[in-house]
Amino acid sequence: MAQLIQSLERGLRILEILGKSDKPLSLGEIAQFFDIDKSSIFRLLSTLTQNNFVYQDAETKKYMLGFKIMELSGAFGEQTKIETFLRPALKSVCDKTRQNTHLAILHGQEVVFIAVEQPRNGISMHISVGTREPAHATALGKVLIAFAQKNEQELLLQGISFTHYTPHTIVDGDEYRNHLTSIIQNKYAVDDEEYRLGVVCIAAPVFNHRGEVEYSIGISGPKDQISPHIADYITVVQDAGAECSRLLGMSFR
Repeated sequence: MAQLIQSLERGLRILEILGKSDKPLSLGEIAQFFDIDKSSIFRLLSTLTQNNFVYQDAETKKYMLGFKIMELSGAFGEQTKIETFLRPALKSVCDKTRQNTHLAILHGQEVVFIAVEQPRNGISMHISVGTREPAHATALGKVLIAFAQKNEQELLLQGISFTHYTPHTIVDGDEYRNHLTSIIQNKYAVDDEEYRLGVVCIAAPVFNHRGEVEYSIGISGPKDQISPHIADYITVVQDAGAECSRLLGMSFR
């Protein structure tokens, strides 16, 4: 196992703490996250501040992320697109399940596929990047609706027409809200022929560093291929969601 540089590790931890805070923090507030004295934390903060990774307000003396972080963030955005960054997780799911694997975002009342991995053989349907599907009737969409901010979720639910795509589509508002609650509790959603007859989908949330769900990852395929293995596939998709979340900076500690 590689030897860690403790001071660097602590400095990175400070950046993580500041990045996840919704307000500037004092030396005392930052020190609460560590089991070392304030003077050591102060020296770390001073080093980060001198190198513009942290900014200290001259009046309040509180700390926040500095401009160097913004600079690096911009460089990261130019070098790496999210769908490319998370591609290995999609490939892993596709290899393990041999089913179409997708990464999606919410756009209005629809989900939009921003990355797709398809198995080399046994493809049952072609799905491409840019494909749009109704959010309320698909596993990918239900995850994104379930984990949306409450005010955003309410607006979404008010705007959904609850089109009856198949006999399995949930169209009752109260039943749908209860369904969303179970998705939050279980951290996955299943679309059991709710959008297309004969097709089953499984999806899990992808959290960003602030604990918000921006993406969903999932699989879709023929019912006779997925249903016999659904428990195993749910685990695979959930693990992929957790891995993507970790890559985006979400901490589950």
